[in-house]
Amino acid sequence: MLRWYAREHRDFPWRRTSDPYAVLVSEVMLQQTQANRVVDHYERFLVRFPTAHALAGASDAAVLGEWSGLGYNRRALALRRTAAAIVAGGWPVATADLEQLPGVGAYTARALASLAFAEAVGVVDTNVRRWLIRRFGLSSSTSAARLQQLADDLARGNGAESPQSHDVAAWTHASMELGARVCRARAPRCDACPVARGCPSRGRPAHVPVPRQAPFPCSRRAARGALIRALAAARDHELTRADATRTTSDKGLVESAIAELEREGLLHTDGDRLRLGPAVSRPGPATIGA
Repeated sequence: MLRWYAREHRDFPWRRTSDPYAVLVSEVMLQQTQANRVVDHYERFLVRFPTAHALAGASDAAVLGEWSGLGYNRRALALRRTAAAIVAGGWPVATADLEQLPGVGAYTARALASLAFAEAVGVVDTNVRRWLIRRFGLSSSTSAARLQQLADDLARGNGAESPQSHDVAAWTHASMELGARVCRARAPRCDACPVARGCPSRGRPAHVPVPRQAPFPCSRRAARGALIRALAAARDHELTRADATRTTSDKGLVESAIAELEREGLLHTDGDRLRLGPAVSRPGPATIGA
């Protein structure tokens, strides 16, 4: 797999760095967003906020404005909180300690540990889960704990000597790339798979269902997105309520979207005006685990 990855991988900018802050930004952006969509946003974001200090010192409105277009905007606020915690307490290195950062879950902590700190731990996203199940002949109901243990064993060389530090990151990237480009959900490319020999699913790959969260109604999601984009583009990141209602044809949807976004801290109302970000935005450090 490592030889295949060296020859075939897509050249994304986050694959050329081991800087933990840059890795963190990429991993948060890549959550539920296709890699090709992330590239431009990632590079612009790092120009605007090149370090954890720069991001921690920014306002929520500035961060949300730069994030606009990526969707799932709460990720941006969580990322700023994480940066503030890093400024306050420094970078933890071990996976368990990385998980204590605000907004950093088990997957992101393992991605950071392997890509930035050379800890030989496996990552299991949707794509990795699919190829592990197929390649090792597992049931789609296999527990997350069992899949994580398998991924960790592979990252560590199945008990053999741990790989060199540069190989740890390469393995993580290769594992995700295999699922994204070869062992795809639809029309998997078994003929191009570097680990096809001995695969019980070769030529007859099973469908691997993915648990889905209940989506917002499409029209409400569209209204939310339109409001955030309009606020991000507006001068001083604010609109009158009358301007906001013109972002979509359904005034009732706009009011519902405003209420939801305000509860989530993505905007706030001030009299007849809407402003991007929560009502109180205090740039600066926070405590780990906040």
